[in-house]
Amino acid sequence: MEDIYKRLIKEGVSPNQLYILWCKRANMCPLFNINLNVEYMRLMTDGWLDEEKNLTSKSIKLVQELDSFFNTKKKKTSNDILGENFICRIEEYLEIFPKFKLPSGKYARSDKKNLENNFRWFFETHSYTWETVIDATKMYVDEYERQGYKYMRTSQYFIRKQNSIEKTFESELANYCEIFLNGSNDYGHDSYFKENVV
Repeated sequence: MEDIYKRLIKEGVSPNQLYILWCKRANMCPLFNINLNVEYMRLMTDGWLDEEKNLTSKSIKLVQELDSFFNTKKKKTSNDILGENFICRIEEYLEIFPKFKLPSGKYARSDKKNLENNFRWFFETHSYTWETVIDATKMYVDEYERQGYKYMRTSQYFIRKQNSIEKTFESELANYCEIFLNGSNDYGHDSYFKENVV
């Protein structure tokens, strides 16, 4: 509230006048016992209302700005980002990976909740579909299966892995999605899709 009152003081607008402006914006009649003639005259003199008592561009901006103090942004859910059947998609993705430890000593399959978090990042950062993700993942696992899974990433690190030196996120999955969509058979192992970590 303090920020709102400071803004009103800076603009020379009283709480009653703000209420009138808000009512005008909402196409409502003010309900309180306010001397409307006096307030309208002051609002017109200060340029908040025009001669027909309509909002001016600066009053619209002020009301929108002060309205934003009360609007909280709704955090996107996994359903919003990954789609309604994302749990089935994550399970489908996970089934592509082998059920054993890789030569690195890590299990190929990661926890579903870790995958969900990584996929949230992936789909907020990249614009690939689940179908492309599944096909690119199959291509990746097939390639490393032929090499005895040597240097293969886990299901979690394939989606996103932090480069500790450059402080960026790398997505081998994004690389393979691009390779899959371009129909290339040249499977490079350097990650070209990176995001700075803040």
